[in-house]
Amino acid sequence: MQKDSVASYGKPISFLAGEQIYQPDFTVGEPSTFLLLDGEVELLKKYTPLQKESFRYRKGELFGMLEVYTGTVRLTGARALTDVRAIGYTRIDLEKAMVANLNFALSAIRELSKMLRQINARLKELQ
Repeated sequence: MQKDSVASYGKPISFLAGEQIYQPDFTVGEPSTFLLLDGEVELLKKYTPLQKESFRYRKGELFGMLEVYTGTVRLTGARALTDVRAIGYTRIDLEKAMVANLNFALSAIRELSKMLRQINARLKELQ
């Protein structure tokens, strides 16, 4: 992925290790989606008080876009595991970057698909 070309559509943002990036059950704010330039982020999805699932994201990966396209509140919480540098995108900026760079768009689609499959499998287990 050519990060330089897609980075110009968003805004640089950073988080310190341990900092909460966003919380579950909150309205999606702006920026809504993040491309990690450095660091590691954990997304946590709680299904029940005793059952939860963790998703880890590293340099070059996108996170935070699931709820942007489902139109719901945040389903996951995101926390910086290490110091993080990222590009933050609004929904409109993300879509502009996707139109401008096919590899970036395909990466975003693959990430959404992966997360939806994981959540769907977990929900089936709970039934």
